[in-house]
Amino acid sequence: MENREQIERIEFFLNTVVLEELGKLQDAGLTYMHFVIMGQAVEVLGGFLDQKPMKAKGQSAHRFAAAVRYLLGGRYRLLNENNFLYDKLRNQMTHTFLPGGDLILVKTGEEKGYTHLEIKDKHLVLVADTFYEDLRRACGRLVQLLKEGRIKPKNIAFGNDN
Repeated sequence: MENREQIERIEFFLNTVVLEELGKLQDAGLTYMHFVIMGQAVEVLGGFLDQKPMKAKGQSAHRFAAAVRYLLGGRYRLLNENNFLYDKLRNQMTHTFLPGGDLILVKTGEEKGYTHLEIKDKHLVLVADTFYEDLRRACGRLVQLLKEGRIKPKNIAFGNDN
C-alpha cells in the first residue's frame, strides 16, 4: 500500500473511530466513560509515533507519554511528568473506571468555577469538552506530521480488511 493511501486510511480511522465515537459519547452527556475512552485515545495516537506494530505489547505508558509530549504538549506534557496523567487518567480509569482522589472530572456544561488542567485543592481538573477539543487538535497534528513525512505511516487493519 502506498504512503498516501496509508495516510488517508489513518486519517479516516482517526476521524471516524476516534473523533466521531468520542463525539457521540460527549453528546450523550457521559462523564466517566468519556474520560476512559479519551485516555485510551491518547495512547492510540501515541501508537502512530513509534516504529512498532500497533498491537505491540507493553507499549501503553510509552505511547501515552509520546502522544502527550508530541501531540498534546503544553500543560499536558508538564502534568505527565512521572507519568501522572498516564497513571491517574489512562491506567486507573481504564482498569477500575475510578479516577481516584487525584482527579476532578467535570462534564461539559457543569464547569462551575473549574478550569481544564488547573490544580484545585490538590486535584487535577479535567473538563470533558476541552479535553475532547484538545484530542481533536492532536489528531490534526498527527495527520499533518504524516503528510509532511515527519513520521512514517503504519499499516492498520481497519474497515474491510480486518
